[in-house]
Amino acid sequence: MIKEEINVYDSTHELSEGFTAFLKKVLDVYPQVNISLSGGTTPKVVFDYWAENCRESIDWDRVFFFWGDERCVPPEDEMSNFGMTKKHLFDKVPEITKRNIYRIHGENESEEEALWYSKVLSVKLMQRQEIPSFEIVMLGLGDDGHTVSVFPHQIELWDSKESCIVAEHPDSHMERVSISGRVVNNSQHVVFLVTGKGKAEKVRDIIKNRKEFLDKYPAAKVNPKKGYLYWFLDKEAASML
Repeated sequence: MIKEEINVYDSTHELSEGFTAFLKKVLDVYPQVNISLSGGTTPKVVFDYWAENCRESIDWDRVFFFWGDERCVPPEDEMSNFGMTKKHLFDKVPEITKRNIYRIHGENESEEEALWYSKVLSVKLMQRQEIPSFEIVMLGLGDDGHTVSVFPHQIELWDSKESCIVAEHPDSHMERVSISGRVVNNSQHVVFLVTGKGKAEKVRDIIKNRKEFLDKYPAAKVNPKKGYLYWFLDKEAASML
């Protein structure tokens, strides 16, 4: 049985406020919070909110940043998830120091980087049953039902025994380094951040009819074994619930 909580907000600004309050509650419980970041439009809005409103209200020294996935491009490329976070958050919040940032090096050879990042996670994170466990994993939801960088045409990668895998975008064929489903589902708090009417159908399918889509959408396989699943939605993304 999934321990699931659904939060719906009138705007992306209110969603950012709600997720920030959630992060602060987690920081009240844990001495440090290792967070796996997502790329995409919604996290960008959250990062902008943090940069504008939370430089002093969040104890950044206790937040350690990792990534759930990264495109195999250099950090200065406009498609880089790290590059987006740097532009919208790190460059604007000097309180976040380099020692708290563990990025996936998209410019490196993909298989070697996946192996290296797996080792980083094994050293830097708490291990539960010898699998890395984040305090928070931020997830996006693709139009095709993908999450992290596990796409429907490679859905078998979700169940990889490795902590990090190399995936391929179905259209561009660009490689991506991604954490696997076993890491996502071994984490304490797994959070979908989803906005926009274009995501409403997938949100409904996964929340209302999860079992029907387990073999179709990787996002339907998100089921924290001993943690909690949260949805932070704007009213448009939640409009079909």
